[in-house]
Amino acid sequence: MDAPPFEHLRRFFERIKNVGFFERLFSWQGIVSQGYDAFGEYQHLQNVVQEKDVEVTGLISKTRDLSQSLEYQQQHSTRLQQDLSSEQLRSQSLNEKIIEKERVRATIEEAQANSEDHILRLKSDMVTLAAKNEDLQVKINERENIAGGLVAADKKNQQAITQLKEDLSASQAKFDQLNSQFIDAQKTLAELRQREEERTRQHDARVTELMSLKKQLEEDRLRVQAERESEIRSEFARMEQTWKEHEEAVEKSLRSICQRHTLEYCDKEKFPYTGKPDNAVMILDQFVIFDAKSPKNSDELSNFPLYIRTQAEAAKKYLKGADVRKEIFLVVPANTVEVLTDFHYDLADLHVYVVTYDCLEPIILALRKIEEYEFAEKLSPEDRESICRVIGKFAHATKRRIQIDNYFSGEFIELLQSCDHLPDEIKQKVLEIEIAEKMNPPQEKRKKKIPIRDLEHEVKVIGKEAEAREIDVTAVTKEKIETITLTKYLE
Repeated sequence: MDAPPFEHLRRFFERIKNVGFFERLFSWQGIVSQGYDAFGEYQHLQNVVQEKDVEVTGLISKTRDLSQSLEYQQQHSTRLQQDLSSEQLRSQSLNEKIIEKERVRATIEEAQANSEDHILRLKSDMVTLAAKNEDLQVKINERENIAGGLVAADKKNQQAITQLKEDLSASQAKFDQLNSQFIDAQKTLAELRQREEERTRQHDARVTELMSLKKQLEEDRLRVQAERESEIRSEFARMEQTWKEHEEAVEKSLRSICQRHTLEYCDKEKFPYTGKPDNAVMILDQFVIFDAKSPKNSDELSNFPLYIRTQAEAAKKYLKGADVRKEIFLVVPANTVEVLTDFHYDLADLHVYVVTYDCLEPIILALRKIEEYEFAEKLSPEDRESICRVIGKFAHATKRRIQIDNYFSGEFIELLQSCDHLPDEIKQKVLEIEIAEKMNPPQEKRKKKIPIRDLEHEVKVIGKEAEAREIDVTAVTKEKIETITLTKYLE
């Protein structure tokens, strides 16, 4: 069964509307793939629209031709009607002439009957006319003499008429030439007017199309902006819900860890001193304090680092007894690490470490490891201090690695998004290569150790390969890494 039209576009926008923060990080490839399918449907839609525009243009041209043909047929019909009227008039005139001839014929027949009497009268008239003819001959001779002068004048008039005819012919030729130029100018003007009208129509059509495209882009921009704002609000709502449940989640996690590893958990009511912490765990006959801290809402997120510093300085209120460990852990939500810059506060009387919910069990196991030493009671405070510093540095390195990985994740996502601006041919080729590629990182197996010697050997091999490629890996030191602020990511 064929899929409904524009199904990929609908699925893509539905996916974009409902995509979450973690899905953006770990399922972006699926979104990009759906984006390619949706973009293909969008191109197909553009082709269909262009084809429809061509069909509409052809139909408009055919309509214009049919209108001109109809106008010509109407003019031709008018001329035929006029010709028919003329023929009817001619037929009526011929009928009248036939009737007149019939009357003349009747008159001739009547006159023929009386011709003999008429002939006699004509003979008598001829005698009279002969006498008159002689008189007229005399008068004619007199008139011929007068006509001789008139002939000379007529010759001059003929010459003047000839000259006037020649002038008239020249004027007519000049008139014909000017009339021809006028007709050509009329045709050129008509063509120019037609071109101007066509250009105006095309301009209006393009302006209309541009305004429609601008309106669509503005609507898309507003929709995407609204979706983005809605997504941000949803994300902040989820973060605020996580923050609200943070203290309870930390307590449940610590209780579960203590139950699994047979450690004593001390809640707020059973803590023997003033300044009740949220959670405490008995390790090596000392109270290890885990105090849960989280912002109340998203508006306080920017002030959260100052709040953590204030709480770290105020943590000395828990040190009322000798059996309270001088390393205090402030447990914060994982989604607030981005705004924090300091994860260790070395104060005069104590050390405060800022850790996340996920680090609780590794820290407790590391502290418990100290209890398993047979000579744990013989450890001096300095040795314990050193061990705690190692654990604190381990926690700090873990958080710093999380920051750096998040920073490069953002950079890689921006690089992937910039690939959308590549030409279509290159983008298609890149997509084919991307689908064909496969990365196989080393697999982790149960009960298989990862010796430090093997890791050191791999690091040395990578360093030698870098030196062969003229890459100075020794230039990157701990001090330089610590100076990287990752401001772009933290913004």
